[in-house]
Amino acid sequence: MYAARVYWFIQGMSDVPRDNDWLTEDERARYAAMAVEKRREEWRLGRWTSKRAVSTYLAGAAERLDPVTLDIRAAADGAPQVLVRGEPGPVCISISHRAGFCLCAVTASDVPVGCDLEKIESHSNEFIADYFTVEERSLLLRVLPADHPLFVSLIWSAKESALKVVRKGLRRDTRSVIVQLDPEKTGDGWMPLAIRCVESSQWFHGWWQTIGGFVLTVSAAVATDKPIDLHRFLGGTGGADSLR
Repeated sequence: MYAARVYWFIQGMSDVPRDNDWLTEDERARYAAMAVEKRREEWRLGRWTSKRAVSTYLAGAAERLDPVTLDIRAAADGAPQVLVRGEPGPVCISISHRAGFCLCAVTASDVPVGCDLEKIESHSNEFIADYFTVEERSLLLRVLPADHPLFVSLIWSAKESALKVVRKGLRRDTRSVIVQLDPEKTGDGWMPLAIRCVESSQWFHGWWQTIGGFVLTVSAAVATDKPIDLHRFLGGTGGADSLR
């Protein structure tokens, strides 16, 4: 059975150029119009990360596109969309920010994708009761206390990535999707998970891994192979190494 390919890319604040020459004229105007400094810098990080990811995805090891030819805009539903020289690009992307880092997932335009980056941290019982389903709370009972922060953060992250696939994000009840995974199957690299949509019974295919104190999830509407790190086409180290 054919499995689609999904690629991922991480950058940190220190990776972003100091100048704004890589932004389009419209992007520079949008940046200047933002009043909150934290929001401005997160937005700028997201644009840099996604432009590098898309450019590398489209060109591979060949000469990459000039960032100024790429415009990352929010669609009417808020999801990011890519324009290449003013025309819709042949890609689908998802972006997630956390603690000064940005994760971008890239697929072909016919493969809806979502991604999420979360710090591994403790959450209250009230948080779990409010946002997790009965099935997910039962899964957590099988987890060792020391691993509880990881799996709570993982389930939350998987929910966010799945809700991005349907282009709803946290505007939709997080209990409308149910994360399924085996808590005994952990290790280095990407591990599989699945997410079921309660209303439609649609299944989303996903992957997760930890890097340092972070958990990453990638979900898609179709089966995908393990996510491929776009840094492999660039050589050297990148933002993912900074998370360790």
